[in-house]
Amino acid sequence: MKERMVVFLLIVLLFLLSGCIGANDSTDNSGAVDEYYQKEVPDVKTPPAAPDITETRIEPDAERLLIDNISVDLDSYYGKGWSHLYQLDELDCSRMSTYFWDYVRTEYKVAPKIIVSYERQHAWLALKVKDVGNSTKFRKWTYNNVDYYFLEATVPKIVADDNAVFVINGKKYTSAEFYNSTIYVFDTPQEANDFHADYTRMGGWNQEFRMRKYDLDKIAELLNS
Repeated sequence: MKERMVVFLLIVLLFLLSGCIGANDSTDNSGAVDEYYQKEVPDVKTPPAAPDITETRIEPDAERLLIDNISVDLDSYYGKGWSHLYQLDELDCSRMSTYFWDYVRTEYKVAPKIIVSYERQHAWLALKVKDVGNSTKFRKWTYNNVDYYFLEATVPKIVADDNAVFVINGKKYTSAEFYNSTIYVFDTPQEANDFHADYTRMGGWNQEFRMRKYDLDKIAELLNS
């Protein structure tokens, strides 16, 4: 009886062992494992190397000539609408020239000349080239062997070395045509006034080289607008 029981137990044990081995051999879990871990791996790229940081030195502009600084200053007046005062007959060329004669003397310590042309019935200023710097951007005129720039007070601007056409007193001119005329040169507005007073008594072109309170108020109103 014992022998039969032992044989029976051995058979059962062998059966169980064969089942475990069979299950182990026939079950392929690799697919399940692969499916779980087989994720799309992002394409991680190595970032480009940062460029070497080097100091860039910006060379300062060459120091501007005094004539360039004056020209830039005049541009600010133009931007305010200075020329409208002339176009609307609020101020004439002689009063505008008188204003800038004083302004340039005060702000830039340069003594302009008052230019009067009865041929053109117009007045403007002259600045000595040697006082404000020799520039190729602006036209030069020579009077008594001295080189000058002309400052057109009605715009205002330093007269450029170009052939731009403009209209004064109803006529078209280039700079070369207009300013190449018979002129009288004065050191001060008072000198121009005295000479001009004598000339106008003969029925000539009538202008005054002085500033009235009305003129100064108009200018202040414009510049503060």
